[in-house]
Amino acid sequence: MHTPHDVLFAATFGHAHHAARWLRCVLPDELAAAIDWSSLRPLRERFPGARLRPHVADAVFAARTRGGGRERTVLVLLEHKSFADPAVEAQLLRYSVHLQRALQPHAAETPFVLPVLLRHGTTAHPDAPSARAPVPSQLAAIPAELIAAQPRQTIFVDDLDRLDEVQLAARASTPLGTLTLLCLKALGCLAAEEVPTFFERWQHLLRAVDRTDGPPDAPPLGPDAVDGIGWYALAVTEVESLVLAETFARILQRNDVNIMSTLERTFQKGLAAGKAEGLAAGKVEGIATGKAQGLVEGRALTLLQLLALRFGALDGSVTSRVHGASLEQLERWTTRVLDAKTLAAVFADQ
Repeated sequence: MHTPHDVLFAATFGHAHHAARWLRCVLPDELAAAIDWSSLRPLRERFPGARLRPHVADAVFAARTRGGGRERTVLVLLEHKSFADPAVEAQLLRYSVHLQRALQPHAAETPFVLPVLLRHGTTAHPDAPSARAPVPSQLAAIPAELIAAQPRQTIFVDDLDRLDEVQLAARASTPLGTLTLLCLKALGCLAAEEVPTFFERWQHLLRAVDRTDGPPDAPPLGPDAVDGIGWYALAVTEVESLVLAETFARILQRNDVNIMSTLERTFQKGLAAGKAEGLAAGKVEGIATGKAQGLVEGRALTLLQLLALRFGALDGSVTSRVHGASLEQLERWTTRVLDAKTLAAVFADQ
């Protein structure tokens, strides 16, 4: 099941441009230097005829090694975990074996597999499941040779809990890649009043993300990428959408009404998709449920603030009408605020 953390990870590192820059920061120097990162492509793009399962890992890429005529294919498996998962080693080993077998008919030689795990939240979220390590006394009677004979592979782990924000920001990643990692590491642990300070602290990254508009950068670009970061902040914290919109508008020097409308629409679209597909689980489900309970009241306040910004001071009848409206009405009226030429046009129900 997917969480907002998974969605943000996939939105950024599902693109080879951002994944390559991140991986070069994570892998040992000698290994990173042996791979031609300009050749990194999504697996289905490089092997379109292979029969692959719809979901193998969070992201899978294929690249070529550097070898002066002896290049080999490398399959890069990216897996993301926002909790301590004791089964992740076996999971990645299973993926690796499946991919090698699936691609054997399509590759001249058996591809190498490079599993990379991004992990965070193992210490930050007290209600997340924890790894169940074997009790030493349970292993005492098992021969060491038997334990050593079990199938396993080396997994390269980027553990965000072991790094501070300054260390993450110092990496030579893309601005969106760096901001994504900072958000995954820190946002879910912040109180609502701390969220604006977080984005003020990393405002140079948010501005850089907002300015990307084409090659050599890669999707998501500009405002679309900013919307994704904003959606994630609304999904994993209790920050008010108006506060977040004002923070983004101040940092990006853009119209806060436009940012507010986009953030609201993006967030509600994400919530609707999550409910439809049953994606929310555990703590995330609790967050979404809590937000849903106050959604009508919050949407009413948001709409009143947008109306005041757009049309000026509101009289009591408008305030009463908004507070007495259903969620469906509030959503319909909110989508009209930017385009309606008059206040009456906002409320012109068909």
